[in-house]
Amino acid sequence: MIANSVAATVAAAGKNGKLAALRHAGMLVCLLLLVSTMGCAPKIYNVNMRYQPTKVIRPAVTDGRKFSLTVAAFIDRRKMDDTLLIGRVIHSDGSSIPILPSYVKAPDAVAAALRELLIQSGYGVSPEKAAWDLQEGTIRPDWGRILVGGAIEELDVTCLDAIPRKHYSAKAKVTLVFADVQKKRIFYRIASESSSTLDHIVFSEEKLESQINGVLSEAMEKAVAGPETARQIREALKD
Repeated sequence: MIANSVAATVAAAGKNGKLAALRHAGMLVCLLLLVSTMGCAPKIYNVNMRYQPTKVIRPAVTDGRKFSLTVAAFIDRRKMDDTLLIGRVIHSDGSSIPILPSYVKAPDAVAAALRELLIQSGYGVSPEKAAWDLQEGTIRPDWGRILVGGAIEELDVTCLDAIPRKHYSAKAKVTLVFADVQKKRIFYRIASESSSTLDHIVFSEEKLESQINGVLSEAMEKAVAGPETARQIREALKD
């Protein structure tokens, strides 16, 4: 189709207008390619959210004991109409395509990332996936020794898909809540956040994925890998 349109444009110009016709033909090719690309654009982007280490994690447990921690699904406190979304790709004409996590909702994906970080930090983590509203009165005695839950305050990845450069931005802010299960007592809360930006000539779902996982993982690491969190957990286990 494109080749036929170009040929018709050049043929109609005659010998004297070939140079101008070729310029017009080139513009036509660019326009048709742009329309073709937009027509093939997906209606949604999916990214695989997971823990993606941003630094070397040193085991927090040094006394040889294995502590059983249970990780609860996070509560989503983001101020937005549709919490299934974790961002958008915005085109230069103002149109946008939503971004969703693959296979799971954001609260479960964030909990899975925390679970993996705790395992790499040397803690024994229960496979049970608790549903906890962060209230002491709803803690169940079968949730092990330490219960870890939390809330998503911010979680977003955005790409401004312009020509010639694409601008990626991501941010994550979480609150972690630690509780002594047997005493039904919350003993520690910590908030943490991270953000990043990237300018690139290429757009890809992989870059969206890398940006959102990077800020989420760094926010989690700041909260869990710090010495105060490890101290609070050790103190709770002494009682």
